[in-house]
Amino acid sequence: MNQIDAPAIGQQVVPRHEGVTEAETLTQDEAREWANDFPPLTVLDRDKRLQNRPASVNATFEDGIVMESGFRGYLVVFGGFLIIMAAIGYVSIYGIFQAQYNDIYGARGQSQSSISFVGSLAVGFQFGFTIIAGPVMNRFGHKVILWSGTIIGSLGLLLASWCTEMWQLYLTQGVMFGIGASLLNLAATAIPPLWYDKHRGLAMGICFCGAGIGGLAFGFIIPALINGVGIYWTLRIYAIFHFVCTAFASIVMRAPRQLSGPPIAARKDTINLAILRDPGFMLWFVAAALFGFAYVVPFTYIPSFAKDIVGLDPNVQGGQLLSIMSAANAVGRVLIGIAGDKVGAIRIAAVTYMLAGASCFIWMFATTHGALIGFSVMYGFFSGSFFTLVASITANIVGLGHLGSGLTVIFLTNTPGNLFTLPIAGKIFEATQDYKAMIGYTAAMYLAGGMILFFLMFYNHYTKRVDAV
Repeated sequence: MNQIDAPAIGQQVVPRHEGVTEAETLTQDEAREWANDFPPLTVLDRDKRLQNRPASVNATFEDGIVMESGFRGYLVVFGGFLIIMAAIGYVSIYGIFQAQYNDIYGARGQSQSSISFVGSLAVGFQFGFTIIAGPVMNRFGHKVILWSGTIIGSLGLLLASWCTEMWQLYLTQGVMFGIGASLLNLAATAIPPLWYDKHRGLAMGICFCGAGIGGLAFGFIIPALINGVGIYWTLRIYAIFHFVCTAFASIVMRAPRQLSGPPIAARKDTINLAILRDPGFMLWFVAAALFGFAYVVPFTYIPSFAKDIVGLDPNVQGGQLLSIMSAANAVGRVLIGIAGDKVGAIRIAAVTYMLAGASCFIWMFATTHGALIGFSVMYGFFSGSFFTLVASITANIVGLGHLGSGLTVIFLTNTPGNLFTLPIAGKIFEATQDYKAMIGYTAAMYLAGGMILFFLMFYNHYTKRVDAV
C-alpha cells in the first residue's frame, strides 16, 4: 500500500501553527522533527484523519457542520433532493407503469417476468454502471457526471414514449434511463457528504427522502395522467420534469474547495481495490448485495397484489398504496439519518433491515385494504435505510478520501440483485401462482442482511473500531 512520507527539505507545506497564514519552508532540523512527530501513514489512514478537516476556505463550524458559505451547502442538499426525487423516485412508481405494460404486452403473450425486466434493467444499471461512472467522476469531476446523467436519463424516458416493442423498452426505459440514474445517483451520494461531518446522516436523509416525496406525489399524479392522456404522453411529461429537476441540480451542485491537503473531490485515481482487503468492508459488501435483492419487489408488486388478492383498482388504490409507502419512506429516511448520526449508522441499518423484513409478513397475510396500508407504512418507513446510511457507513469504514471508490464498489454489488430480483420474483410467482413464496423471498433477503450487519457490529467491537458503528 502506498505510504505518505515526510516532506523533503525546502518543500512548501501547510502551516501547522495557529495564526500562521503563509506556507513554511522546512529547514533540515524541521524536516527531521516532522519525520519524528508524523510517522509514515498508509493512504487509508491518511484519509481517515482528513475526514474531519475543514472542507473549504469559507467553512463554518457551528454544531459540527462543515460547509462553504452556508447557503451553498443547503443548495447542494436541495440539488441532491431534486435528483433523488426525479431519478430515483422513478423506482417507487415503476409498479404503475408495469401494471400498464402487463395489460398492453401481456395481451401479446409477454410473461410477467419479461415485462418486469424493464424495471430490473433500470435499477440494475443504476447501480451496475457505477463501475464506469465512478472512475469517470474521479477523472473528470462531478459536473460531467451530473450533466451526462441529466441528458441520458431524460432522453431514455422520452424515447420510451415512442416504443412499440419490449426490446425497445429494454433499451430506453431500462438501459438508457438506468445509466442516467446511475450517473446522477453517484453524484448525489458523493457530493453532500463532503460538505457535512457531524450531521452527514441528516443531510443524506434529506437528499434521499426525495425518493419518498416523489413517490408520494407521483403515486397520485402518474395514474391521473395515464387515465387522462395515456401512458405515452405520461412518459413524455415525466421526461420533461426529470430534465428540469436534474438540470437545476447540475447547475447548483459541486464539491467544496479544499483548504489544504489533497483535493478529495478531484482525485484522479480509479477504483481503489485495496478496500476489499478490509473484512469489515466485505461484510458491508454482502449486506448491501442482499438489499439489492429485496428493496424494489414490494414497490413493483403491491399494485398487482392489491388487484389480484384484495380486488382493488391497481391504478387508484394501488397508486395510493405506493404513495403511502413513499410518504413513509420519506419520513423514515430523514429520521433514520438523524438516528444514524446519534446512535451509529451500522446499528441503525441492522435494526431497520430486520424490521423491513418483518413487515413483509404483514404483506404475506394481508387480505384487506387496511392491512395493505399498515404494511405500506411499516415497510416504507424502514426499507430505505440503505440509501440514507450508505455514505456514512462506507466513509466510516474506508475513510472520506476513498468514499468515491467505496460507493462505487457498494453500488456495484447491488447490481445483481437489482438486475435479477424482479425476474426472480416473477418466476417464483409463475411457478407457485401464489404471492406468499415471492414475499417470503423478499423477507429472507432483508433478514439475512440484518444478521450480517449485526455481525459487523460485533466485528467492529472485537477489533476496537469504535469509529465504525
